[in-house]
Amino acid sequence: MGLLFKKSIRFGAVRVNFSGSGISYSAGFGGARINSGPRGTYVTMGANGIYYRQKIGSIQNEHQQVLPTVSTATHTITSASIDQLTDVDSKVFIDELSEKAAKFSLFTWLGIMPMITFFVLLSIYSLSNREIIIEPGGERKIAIIDSYVGSNIRTHPDSDSRVLRTSKNGEEFTLLDESDKKWLKIQFHDSIGYVSKKLTRTDIVRDVRLTRTEMYSTNPYYKWTLLVGFLAFSPFLFFLARQDKKRFAMELNYEMDDQMSNIYKAFMTNFADFNSSKRKWQYLHSQQNQDWKRNAGAGKLINRISISGVSAHQIPIRHFKTNVQIPYIKLRNTHLFFLPERLLVRRGNKFAAVFYKNLDIENSLTRFIEDDSVASDARIVDYTWKYVNRNGGPDRRFNNNKKIPICMYSIYTLRSATGVYEIICTSRIGAFDGFSNYLKEIGQLQSLMHHGTQIS
Repeated sequence: MGLLFKKSIRFGAVRVNFSGSGISYSAGFGGARINSGPRGTYVTMGANGIYYRQKIGSIQNEHQQVLPTVSTATHTITSASIDQLTDVDSKVFIDELSEKAAKFSLFTWLGIMPMITFFVLLSIYSLSNREIIIEPGGERKIAIIDSYVGSNIRTHPDSDSRVLRTSKNGEEFTLLDESDKKWLKIQFHDSIGYVSKKLTRTDIVRDVRLTRTEMYSTNPYYKWTLLVGFLAFSPFLFFLARQDKKRFAMELNYEMDDQMSNIYKAFMTNFADFNSSKRKWQYLHSQQNQDWKRNAGAGKLINRISISGVSAHQIPIRHFKTNVQIPYIKLRNTHLFFLPERLLVRRGNKFAAVFYKNLDIENSLTRFIEDDSVASDARIVDYTWKYVNRNGGPDRRFNNNKKIPICMYSIYTLRSATGVYEIICTSRIGAFDGFSNYLKEIGQLQSLMHHGTQIS
């Protein structure tokens, strides 16, 4: 068994740590210390504070402080610009995320696109189209049976020859020869027959020309060139994919004490509880109702959209690795990622982050006049009418005046001093309560750590 040792020397705010796994450097104070060493990137969360340990790599791969971030949305009910939302503790992490998200992919632009261009150009100069004639078309002379009793089709131009079939009045056949005085030579399926001239008449028809297009190779080495190109690009693409993985890679590992682990388990359970709500909406706009009579007596008009993008785990950028699940909510133009200690927000290739201590979540109940179908988990508390009188009764002047349910919903307002402002509504009462309580509890722990309070 190998020997383990650890020794540290302090130089002011900088600590040098010697251990069996190598030398690491740490700097910081309070509950947010950054460590750079050979073990990777870790976030330690517990009663003694939150600590960040990060790997030192080459200059281009060097990680800075790893912290999650909060989102901003541009709606009528709107957060501030995403550039303003990040709190001071999250700036370094957000800068790195934004930098990696904005990078172009070597695999795509130096690998896939040139490969597609090569194959397209090779095909353009090696393949051509030619027309295959199925039916030549043009004018054709036909024989038409002109007898209400039909006519016999015989094997020879002789009334005593064998009958192939009796044709019906109006039946048409391709005319092959009409030189005989009494008989017409016709095409009958894949054989030839004869019908009496007395029982037929002739006409001319114009057939449509039928063709199909066939692709063929003008380059005898096309298939070999195609194979060589594929074999040449394959290792290059593999190399570029590995380079992209290094360029985009971010790794975030969490170590939690028993207290934080229990809170985190409740965190995931309560997010699943939120996701189980049959309907979830995002509020976009709210305005006073000036025509309450024609809007079921509502005091406010709410513009909302359904939230469909909810997942128990979603990474913010590709090649992002973590040992925890990241609950995710997709709003309009905005993505919310709930890391254990912070909310991370993405809009396009820009990010913002807010510690939960800086995030305020207000929850309340609201009566909502539901003009859409009612969710199965919603609670109907009353009814009103589409067109209503001042006394609450139906306005009899309107024939299509239908009865409308009033539902009790939960609404949750997420705010921060930096400008976060989003409103989420659930059809099931209290669906987001457990999850929001987790965020509040984490925020309280962070505030105590920030003020230097020891948590037992």
